[in-house]
Amino acid sequence: MIKKIFNIIVTPLKWLGNIVDPNFWAHLIGNKTGLYDKAKGSKFRQWADNLTGWRWWLWQILAGGGILIALEFLLNMLGHTMLPWRM
Repeated sequence: MIKKIFNIIVTPLKWLGNIVDPNFWAHLIGNKTGLYDKAKGSKFRQWADNLTGWRWWLWQILAGGGILIALEFLLNMLGHTMLPWRM
C-alpha cells in the first residue's frame, strides 16, 4: 500500500526530471538517430583510440586546449568567462 502511494507521488517527479534534463534528451536523440553507432565506428574515433604514449598525451593536450580556448573566446563574446581571475 505504501509502495503504491510512493510510486504515484514519485513517477510524475521522475517525468519532470527527464523533461528538464539535457542528458536525457541527448541520449534519446543519439539512440533514435543512430549517431552513437556512427561515432563508435568512425575512422577518426578508431585513430584516436589507437594513439599510445606521447602521441596520446599530445592529442589530449592540444585538442582539449583548443576546445577550451575556443569556448573561452565564444564566452568572451557574450561577456562571460571561464577563468576565475577575469571576473
